[in-house]
Formats: sequence, C-alpha cells, structure tokens
Amino acid sequence: MKKWFVSIIGTGLLLGLAACSDDPSVDNHPKEQVVPSDNQDREQTPDTIQVEDSGNKSHEGQVQNDQDAAEMMQDLNFTEFELEVNYGPNEEIDYEYKQKSNDGDYKAEMKDTVKNVIYKGMEAFTALHTQLKDLELNANMDKEAAIQEILDRFDLNADYSKFELEVTFKDGSKLDIEDRKTP
Repeated sequence: MKKWFVSIIGTGLLLGLAACSDDPSVDNHPKEQVVPSDNQDREQTPDTIQVEDSGNKSHEGQVQNDQDAAEMMQDLNFTEFELEVNYGPNEEIDYEYKQKSNDGDYKAEMKDTVKNVIYKGMEAFTALHTQLKDLELNANMDKEAAIQEILDRFDLNADYSKFELEVTFKDGSKLDIEDRKTP
C-alpha cells in the first residue's frame, strides 16, 4: 500500500512540475507562447548580424582589412589565381583568388560540384592559401608541367574535359593555360 501511495504522489508531482514549465516548446497553446517583439534586444546570431556589423567578415566573397590574410598573402607568389576544371556536363571546379591590396583586401571563392563544396570570402581564402602557399608555378612553366602540378596539388582527376588556369604573379608576369579534351 505504501509503494502504491508513493507512486501516485510521485507521478502527480512530476505532472505538476511539467505543467508549470516555462519552456514554450512544452506548451500546447502556441498562441500563448512568448515571441520577442522587434524592439526588444535580440541575441546577435548570423541571421541578425548585418554586413556592416560583422567586422572583417566577407560579403559575396569580398573581404577588406583582414590583417591575418595580409600576412598570409606574403606566402603567395601571385596576386590572382583562377582555375576552372570541368568534368562532363555537370561537374565543375572553379577556384578564384584576387588580391586587391597589401592591406588584406581580396576576393576569394571556391565552387566544387565534384566534392560538393562552396566557400566564399575568408573561408575560401584560408582553404586556397593552404593549397597554394608553396605552389611551384612560374610564368615560363611548360603547359603539361603546370597542369600536372595543379592536378596533384588539388587532388584532381586527369580525365577533365576542360582545364583553364590564369595566374598573375607579383612581378606582373602571367601564366595562362587552356586545355580541352574531346570525349
């Protein structure tokens, strides 16, 4: 009898505590749930942060005054890097980096439908910097050697249908390679 009485009291106590919960997700009456008004202070989340409030964050791949990137740019021997590699009609790799100043202004984008990766801004720059910081390219490089260097560096298949590479080095010289394979 005592166990039965304790069970009933315990169950009633748990139900009473659940009914008094402040958690709106437990509430069965959605009209009564608390919704913050627009004039209340909200937590700064990625949805509520405006571009001008985001410090050195990127907008459409454009980044300004990124001091960390300014230091990292010194590792690169070029100011522009564009790579486009197509594999069939629907698979494409498109990497772009353009240094706009020595103060950390740049544009960086990575789109890879083969590996399903899309990065812009600082995320793209960091990923590209890792791959490109000690890349052995120069303006007088043989076409086949340059293609192989890029394929090896980015772990790309050699069975591409189109390969385009444009690099502008810090001394102003350029490397421009285009190769197409017929199926």
